[in-house]
Amino acid sequence: MADVPNRLIHGDNRETLDRLRVEIGAVVNLVYIDPPFNSGTHRPFLNRDGSADQAGFSDRFENHLEGFMDFMKERLVRIYALLHETGSLVLHCDYRTSPYLQVLCDGIFGLGDRGPESHQAGFRNEIIWTYGLGGSSKRCYPKKHDCLLWYSKSSEWTFHPPLVPATSQKMKGQMKKCPDVWDIPSLNNMAKERTGYPTQKPLALLERVVNAHTEPDDLVLDAFCGSGTTLVAAEKLGRSWIGCDAQELAIDTASDRIRNLDNVRPFALEKNR
Repeated sequence: MADVPNRLIHGDNRETLDRLRVEIGAVVNLVYIDPPFNSGTHRPFLNRDGSADQAGFSDRFENHLEGFMDFMKERLVRIYALLHETGSLVLHCDYRTSPYLQVLCDGIFGLGDRGPESHQAGFRNEIIWTYGLGGSSKRCYPKKHDCLLWYSKSSEWTFHPPLVPATSQKMKGQMKKCPDVWDIPSLNNMAKERTGYPTQKPLALLERVVNAHTEPDDLVLDAFCGSGTTLVAAEKLGRSWIGCDAQELAIDTASDRIRNLDNVRPFALEKNR
C-alpha cells in the first residue's frame, strides 16, 4: 500500500479494484465513475480549437450492449465491496445505457427509494445534468442531458444538500436546496480548465458531487478517472483520493492537472504490476 492516501494508478480498473480490496478494505466513502457510454464511436483527444489531435480511445464493445453490461457488472460488484457501509456510488451515464445500469445497480445495491420500505439500501436518486452544448437533430428532440445515478451501500449515508439560488419571487435573493435537475454548463472549446481529453466533465459538477456525498478527509475513488476532474475536486475540497485509468494519456493529463494545483498534497503515481 502507498505511504500516502492519494494515489493515481495506471492500469485496468478491474485489477486495480481487486488490488485495493486487499490493500485497504471497505473504506471508500464515495465512488464516482464516468465509464464509457457504449456510444459505438471513437473519442479523439481534442486541441483547444476543437480539432482532433491524439488517438483518444474507442467507446465500442464486442456484442454491444451485452458486452458493455458484462464489463460494468464486473466492476460494479468490486466497487460495492470497496465502499464503506455509509458510502455512496454516483454513476455517470446517458440515455444509451441508463435504464440497463439502473436494473444492474438495483440488483447489486438494492431498490432503495424504489422499494416498499423507505430508505432501505440502494437507489437514492436519478440526477439529471442538463447542459447547452452539443448538436441537434431534425428527427428528434436534442439530447442535452446526462444521468447521475446515486446509490447508497446501506440505509445510512452522507448527504449535504447543495444549495442554489431560489427563482421564485417569494424566495428572491435566498438559497434553496438543489433539486434533482442540475443546470451546469458543459465545457466549451475555449474553457480555461479544458484539457482536450475526451469526456472531460466540468469541475463545478464534480465539486457538487464530492461536497454533497463526503465529509472532509473522506476517501473518494474514481475508477475511470480520465482527465482527473474528480481527483482535482477532491484535492481542492480536502478529501483523500484514488484515481485509476487504463489510458496513459489519462494518467498524464490527470497528474499534470493535480501537480498544477496550489498547495497540492503528495500523491503516489503507480502502475499495476
